[in-house]
Parts: sequence; structure tokens; C-alpha cells
Amino acid sequence: MTPGRIQQRIDPVLQRQAEQILALQGIKPSQAIILFYMEVKRSGGLPFAPSPVQPEEIPNARLRRDLREAARGIGVRTYKGKKEFFDSLKKL
Repeated sequence: MTPGRIQQRIDPVLQRQAEQILALQGIKPSQAIILFYMEVKRSGGLPFAPSPVQPEEIPNARLRRDLREAARGIGVRTYKGKKEFFDSLKKL
């Protein structure tokens, strides 16, 4: 069987930091990806509980601002039901 190939863009700072940690453990990035996939298969999901993403971890300043405002209820609209919600989407 021909091995699969994965290509993914990643923040270079995050990549460097993660690869430094992996190197301390003697693990190459490709090995870490294989280990991750093996654990996903074994556990039937993510092999860890993802922690909530903090707004400052999101690279786009406008999105960070919008998330902070939404968390405070600013500019948030509620709907009486899914029909009203989907009708509002059609009007966009």
C-alpha cells in the first residue's frame, strides 16, 4: 500500500515551538502525526479533551473583537426557532 500524504499550513511559530518539544522527546514531526492518528483510531475520537480557544489565540483582530463582544451579548441575535433562523439566513 502506498503511504498517504498530508499537507497542512501551520503558523511557523507554533510549528517551531511544537517541533522543539518533540525534539526533546526524540520524536520527528512525521512520527508525531502518525502517533496522533493511531490514538484517534484507538480512542475513536480525539485522544485528549480540547481546551477552549482563548480569543487572543485567534490571529484575526476583528474576529477576536467580535468574539469578545458576542461573549458579552453585544450584537447577538436570538431566534424563536430554527425556521426563523433559517429564514433570516436566506435574507442575507
